[in-house]
Amino acid sequence: MNIEKFYYDEQEKMIEEMKREMEEHDQSLSPEEREKERKKSLQEARAIMENAEQKKREHYQIVNAAKYQRFVYLSEQAMQFSKISGCNIKVQTFPDMSALIKLQTGCIWLLSDGETALEDKETMQCLLNEADWVYIGNSDRDGKNMLELEFRFELAEKLKKATI
Repeated sequence: MNIEKFYYDEQEKMIEEMKREMEEHDQSLSPEEREKERKKSLQEARAIMENAEQKKREHYQIVNAAKYQRFVYLSEQAMQFSKISGCNIKVQTFPDMSALIKLQTGCIWLLSDGETALEDKETMQCLLNEADWVYIGNSDRDGKNMLELEFRFELAEKLKKATI
């Protein structure tokens, strides 16, 4: 599982820094050098795409039924959690055979006692443990600081095509 923790301000700052560095680099080049770099970048991008296409042809992708059933169960648990905690929730599946559970809230309280709090803790722990990719961050929405949690699940497995 990959866990990424980027806050909105940090991402914005990083993107602005990268843009500034790219602009400075472009300004330091002559028009001929700029064109040469552009052509080289296009060739590299083409090579990457051709390699990706080749890999697609070498593999089948099939949905893993156990992973899919587990995702459905976790989605239902996350929906119950969102009703109790007042989170906005979005559950989505994608054509690339992956899926996403996204929670957005002002805060999440997991410290109270009682059965519901225990279920909430277990739900959050399951999502963190079983997701293939986790994003934890915050952003300003309508003047409110919102906590965002995204859990991405890969529902497919790649099988190498047999050569006969």
